[in-house]
Amino acid sequence: MIELDDDLLLKGLGEGSHEAFAAIFLKYYRSLVLYCNSFITDMTECEDIVSSVFVELWEKRKTLRVSSLRSFLLRSVRNDCLDSIKHRKIVETYAARLLTSVNIDTAALDSYLIYDELDRYINNVLDSLDPKSVRAFKMSRWEGMKYDDIAKELNVSRRTVEVRVTNVIRQLRENLKKHFPTI
Repeated sequence: MIELDDDLLLKGLGEGSHEAFAAIFLKYYRSLVLYCNSFITDMTECEDIVSSVFVELWEKRKTLRVSSLRSFLLRSVRNDCLDSIKHRKIVETYAARLLTSVNIDTAALDSYLIYDELDRYINNVLDSLDPKSVRAFKMSRWEGMKYDDIAKELNVSRRTVEVRVTNVIRQLRENLKKHFPTI
């Protein structure tokens, strides 16, 4: 197979070419999984992260404006790895605090189970929302970034970031009220 130039592949991808997408996938998938593995040791999780990056690449194909496909893919994988690590640390920290407390009573165990269920539910809701809005939300709420910094990184206006974050919060509230009326 003739190895195509990334610029040609990006052009084809932007035009909706499945062949261009397949060529990008074949060219980068394996190395991205190995790169992801330098952050995360679970190969299944690495494959999931890289697969989600490719799904995002396909979904953004018409609006994607990047100067380097390789850099974009590496940055996307790295950011998703860091998000995963950060999320795992939050869950592990909470679990560790719970387990090291002197008095692990039924209420604490119930709290952990509710937290775990809530965490899974939040992630399911986030997976169903617009990826651009979810990214802005995570950058704001999970990474503690300011709206202006998010706007610069995402190359959008501050107002767009505000709207995206607000929409995600609204969607989370609506969905959580349905399934967790006591929270």
